[in-house]
Amino acid sequence: MRRCIDEKGRIGGKLSIIDLAIILLILLVAVGAYVNFFVLGQTAITIETQPVRYTIELHGVRHWSLHNIRAGDTLFSSGTDVGTIQSVVAQPHRTLVNGDDGPWWGIVPERYTVFVEVSATATVTDGRFLVSRTVPMSAGNSGVSFSTRYAAFHGLLTEIVLYDE
Repeated sequence: MRRCIDEKGRIGGKLSIIDLAIILLILLVAVGAYVNFFVLGQTAITIETQPVRYTIELHGVRHWSLHNIRAGDTLFSSGTDVGTIQSVVAQPHRTLVNGDDGPWWGIVPERYTVFVEVSATATVTDGRFLVSRTVPMSAGNSGVSFSTRYAAFHGLLTEIVLYDE
């Protein structure tokens, strides 16, 4: 019986094992390319964005910070654009004080509670909002850090709604 592989490592005396491995690799790449470009269809998943408005509530904001949160500014969260500020409404900041006669609400001097309304685009899937397609937003969750060009703050998202442009 004749040996399949000779002393030089060639199959049948003509083709080496390395040559065979290279030929098989080229064939596998060619078959993979054919399947990818001609057999498999393109995925046609498009996610439509919808305009949303959301409100952020900030507590204990100082006067300087309040004047650096302006309508028209771009709002960022972790460096991602999450919308444009539409309005800023400030009220004196109130806090619960425990007194001798029981608890009462007192106004904190030079501090404000600020409501920032922001418009953005979001994808909505099963009631979940992804602003700018990457930043998850949901009302009432734990505080979220935001920033503008001039101010950084930590606020609570109190409301998020879809609206028509």
